[in-house]
Amino acid sequence: MDKERLVEPYGDLNIELLKDFTDAKGVSGNEKEASRVMKKYLEGYVDKIGYDNLGSIYGVKKALEDNAPKVAFYGHLDEVGFYVKSIEDSGLLRVVNAGGLWPHVLLSQEVCVTTRDGQELFGMIGALAPHGMPPEVAKTVKELDELYIDIGVLDKQEALDKGVRIGDMVTLVSEFKILANPNYLMAKAWDDRIGAAIATEVVRRLKDEKLKADVYAVGTVQEELGLRGAKTAAWATEPDIGIALDVTLASDVPGAKYGVPLGSGATLGIMDGSVVANRELVYFMEDICKELGIDYTFDLFLKGGTDSGEIHKTKSGIVNMTLSIPARSIHSQRGIIHRKDVEDTINLLVNFAKRVDWDLVKKLQMSNR
Repeated sequence: MDKERLVEPYGDLNIELLKDFTDAKGVSGNEKEASRVMKKYLEGYVDKIGYDNLGSIYGVKKALEDNAPKVAFYGHLDEVGFYVKSIEDSGLLRVVNAGGLWPHVLLSQEVCVTTRDGQELFGMIGALAPHGMPPEVAKTVKELDELYIDIGVLDKQEALDKGVRIGDMVTLVSEFKILANPNYLMAKAWDDRIGAAIATEVVRRLKDEKLKADVYAVGTVQEELGLRGAKTAAWATEPDIGIALDVTLASDVPGAKYGVPLGSGATLGIMDGSVVANRELVYFMEDICKELGIDYTFDLFLKGGTDSGEIHKTKSGIVNMTLSIPARSIHSQRGIIHRKDVEDTINLLVNFAKRVDWDLVKKLQMSNR
């Protein structure tokens, strides 16, 4: 299929589901709102919903028979953001980074401070006007500790009266939008709500299937702070096959030296900075794509890691790989993805889940021996 000629919405994506996932506020370490969204969309489609003790959520659709193999799809629920570090006498807030937001993209952006009691206070990341600035100053990029958040209060006491406290979560504000070509979707937190949304949609589409394996949809926490939730979630679910779902860099933007073009289909991860995929699992996924006519490409992303980095090391080792969705402008207040990549990945995983049985698991486990 020529992706350049896709002018009508591709596939049958649940847009309300995607909007609810990305609208939720959930900086690393404070993902409860996002996990509640995932729970809402899992209910009625899985046999059990559970949590680990860090807050990662999982739903499992059971196989027809007991003692079936287990396959789990992991997408992390946390998004990059901030926590309040201090309150100035002026009422301006200073923050610390939670997950790697780049100061280049932050000035003048709208943010939301969520207080202990759940109140939402909106503001902006302050920026000095350029008038009268020396050129050498105007050209520099501010460090995070030079930036401040202005919630529009008179002084520190008014900020405290509004409920602001040290440690309050600060999220970027961005509205979900369908763009000029309806296959392009813009929102905050595609990294990695899209992975969690895909895992959720896979088990929803498997609702009436008679499976030979238990299938888990897992929403992990604290990925952006070091794959923390993936470690505990993998122990909680104990899969025989564990697949991480995440974003990768888009190559179809000016200056890009690496990545995958939007609209390429399913992206099969060979390796990243945290894992080398089980090669036979990659081959198996590729064969499904060829059989079903699903467009696919490969990815080697060595500049960062994914939840696979902890999943594959759990217990005596888990057969593992990562599937990715190329996204423009990740780790900013807005990103853009393509419906085809999401729909093709869901289609691949639904068909993969139908084929998992003990014979496949044992073949994959033996592939490195």
